[in-house]
Amino acid sequence: MITKVVMPMLGWTMKEGTIVTWLKKEGEGVEKGEPLLEVETGKVLKDIESPGTGILRIILIPEESTVPVTEILAIIAEPQEDIPDLQNMIEKAKVLLESPEATSIEKSEDRIIKKHPVKRKISPVAKKIAEKNNIDFNRITGTGPNGRIVRKDVFEFIEMTKYMPRVKEVIKLTGIRKITADRLSFSYRTAVHVTITMAMNMLEMVKLRHKLLPEIEKKVQSRVTYTDMLVKVLAQTLEEYPILNSTLEDEEIKILENINIGIAVDTGIGLVVPVVREANKKSLTEIALLTKKLIEKARSGNLALNEATGGSFTITNLGMFGIDQGTPIINPPEIAILGMGRIAEKPVVIDGRIEIRPMMNITLSFDHRVIDGALAARFLQNMKQKIEKPYEVFKIN
Repeated sequence: MITKVVMPMLGWTMKEGTIVTWLKKEGEGVEKGEPLLEVETGKVLKDIESPGTGILRIILIPEESTVPVTEILAIIAEPQEDIPDLQNMIEKAKVLLESPEATSIEKSEDRIIKKHPVKRKISPVAKKIAEKNNIDFNRITGTGPNGRIVRKDVFEFIEMTKYMPRVKEVIKLTGIRKITADRLSFSYRTAVHVTITMAMNMLEMVKLRHKLLPEIEKKVQSRVTYTDMLVKVLAQTLEEYPILNSTLEDEEIKILENINIGIAVDTGIGLVVPVVREANKKSLTEIALLTKKLIEKARSGNLALNEATGGSFTITNLGMFGIDQGTPIINPPEIAILGMGRIAEKPVVIDGRIEIRPMMNITLSFDHRVIDGALAARFLQNMKQKIEKPYEVFKIN
């Protein structure tokens, strides 16, 4: 029986997926329900089970290729079973991989160059010198007749590269790191980034956290973090400034009903952004418990697709690394992102006196196509008021 393996739709918003690894090779037997391949979408890695039993007769889409959902990836059949339309499927896959919409580590033009490399003209003496010095002469620009590489060109290349740093290791831009790079590049090309920063007096927030620690730890065996508290403050502020909780699509600003806060998490191989859904409706205790679970799952690679999609605003904390402030890049299709710096004791002027206070810089990067600078400033002012008088936010006397 012939079974087609297709790119699954793992969520309502999923449009394409990247094949990270084929867990079986062509010609190997597979059982229905057995893990067959790993697919990555939206920074979530998922094992895809075999839809049928038989032999993995042909893999149409190779690893590290990104294709739309429902596209045929491979064929499972019996060893001698005839596969109708096989040639058509092969041709379709070839066209798909070479289309501008499909992305792959090795682009179609790169494959053409590898199959049909340009032959460089080089003199016998120059070629001998290049081979003796382990130099790929295709990297050398020839200055001889008709671009011919001559002895002088090789010596000049050797002299030029003598002082260049040597490559120690080559790491392919794949997986989460490639997805992160693609998304951030897209964000920076399309959104008009503007960044503003405001210093926050964290004295009352620090006092409140120390007061809440025993109570929350007793309830959920989890320590409340400053990120948890900022998520709560941010969610309430977004209720008052809904334009920042929006997307820009087809020249339309779409204000979102749900306030879903994404938290940027460093996994060691790239950033993943698990989402706290409807954070404005959750208590600090609920946020603390949920963020702990999401961060643990993100770092162990067990984050489900629905736990890393649907964010409407992202917060990133570089303070834990001792950073005072940064300029975060917007996580598309969102239109703003908030960056937290470290909390540090600094001298500040209070009522005409210099006093020491725990201070933190909060940075807002926003899309100027949607948000004006004055509005962004008022947004940060509102957050500042909540942070410096947090007892009203957290309803604690």
